[in-house]
Amino acid sequence: LRRMAGGRFNPRLQLCALHLDFDDAHRLHGCPLIYALHLEEGVELPQGQEARPMPHSDLIVFERGDGGRCVRVQTACPHHVCVVIFCSDEHLHGNVFPDSLEPSVTPGLALLRLVPYARKGIDAFSRAVEHDGALWERAVPLLDSRLRERWAARAKRDGV
Repeated sequence: LRRMAGGRFNPRLQLCALHLDFDDAHRLHGCPLIYALHLEEGVELPQGQEARPMPHSDLIVFERGDGGRCVRVQTACPHHVCVVIFCSDEHLHGNVFPDSLEPSVTPGLALLRLVPYARKGIDAFSRAVEHDGALWERAVPLLDSRLRERWAARAKRDGV
């Protein structure tokens, strides 16, 4: 983290976009963030980057929403998939920024990040239509035609 220390800029700390995702739906054990490093065929990492090829993609996760202790998770792990599970609405978190704006990623190297989270509004809607079939009947006509066709086919198949 890069911040002001005692009113002065401290270059030893690294910049990070810290935030809470207040609109993410809460899950008892959190939601996963999934990272997979992709290296194109024939591309080799420069010497010294083999174990940590993209340090600017690391994730910082704090123990509370207002900070506290934290961990820095290496998300770009050669030959591995990294899965981080936490409650993004309760734990301050963010990805580390590069030390420089100069391109530093080896050509042919990319990091895939999957964020399979749900929004609080979607959870509320799902609970509401589960208990009120009339609400679902009012919502279906508002869906686009392709989605309506899929739902109709599913209902016909399932005998609903």
